[in-house]
Amino acid sequence: MKRLNSSQQTKQAAEWQKQKTPVLEQGVIDITPTGSNSDIPKPPPTLGRLLPKLVLGVLLGAGAIACGIYAYRWWHYTQQYAQKYQKTDNAYVSADIQPVTSSISGIVTNVAVNENQVVFPPDILVKLDPRNSLVSLTQAKASLELAKQQAVLAQKKLGSLAINAPEPEPVPVNNTQAKQAANKNRVLQAQAMNQQSEINQQQYKVALAAIAQKQADVKKAELQLSYTNITALVSGKVGSKNVQIGQLVQPGQTLLTIVQPHPWIIANFRETQLEKIQPGQKVDIEIAAFPSRHFQGKIESLAPTSVSIALRPQDRATGNSTNSNNMQQIPVKIVLDPESIRGYESRITPGMSAVAVVETK
Repeated sequence: MKRLNSSQQTKQAAEWQKQKTPVLEQGVIDITPTGSNSDIPKPPPTLGRLLPKLVLGVLLGAGAIACGIYAYRWWHYTQQYAQKYQKTDNAYVSADIQPVTSSISGIVTNVAVNENQVVFPPDILVKLDPRNSLVSLTQAKASLELAKQQAVLAQKKLGSLAINAPEPEPVPVNNTQAKQAANKNRVLQAQAMNQQSEINQQQYKVALAAIAQKQADVKKAELQLSYTNITALVSGKVGSKNVQIGQLVQPGQTLLTIVQPHPWIIANFRETQLEKIQPGQKVDIEIAAFPSRHFQGKIESLAPTSVSIALRPQDRATGNSTNSNNMQQIPVKIVLDPESIRGYESRITPGMSAVAVVETK
């Protein structure tokens, strides 16, 4: 058993010696100077190595061509679009907003409406304490009655003067001096009666004027009393309510506002866009609050004044300027088609931003 192991070990050592010799030779080859490899011919490149580069070059070329075609088509589209449409995103919703104010001072006793409530004329919005106005009306009516009584007395006095006029005294026929004296007395009496008549007539006219003045005072007191009930003059939706029960309000103080249900669009176009914009042209409108819905309208008028704005960097980059850093904008009023906003009348509110596209052809 020992001899067998020794022979196997000797055989393995011989094999190991044979395997070591090529390794050493390989090592000698590896440390040979690199200059000796310059004479060794390199294998020619194969199609497998060139194929990725060819594919990449084709793709880049195709991409460049596609980008050029897309850029040309986009430029052509923008030119046609600019000729047919004018667009601005500087637009907003506007509407008539009526401020509801108080005409007199008083204490608020009732607020009959809530925020966002729809009202119609002559709905009562706010009530003020009417007691001061009632007292003023009572005084005015009493003064009117007194003036009427004074006018009646002046009228009776004017009529009684003609009735109570003294009769002339008899004059002797043959007495010249008595005739002269009697005539003189008649003249004096007539003058006195005329003067008294004029006085009575003046008093009656003054009484009539006093009646007219007192009637005006009564109407004024009634008007002041009516001001204690503040009513809606137009239909719309209540907004900006700033009044509470018990509050002391002053004349001219705004208590709330009423937004009327007929909105329109104010679109600010650059002055360079106005050449083709005219009243009557159709407008497509997109309101930011309703992005899925497009509304229709038409241009009603252009504002007589302009608004100066700072030109945006993107506008300068695209050349939409007239060699100036500032650009004038002209507000354009656009009325909405009633059929287009049907169902949205109460939802479209002033201040909402919008985009307006005018069809110029």
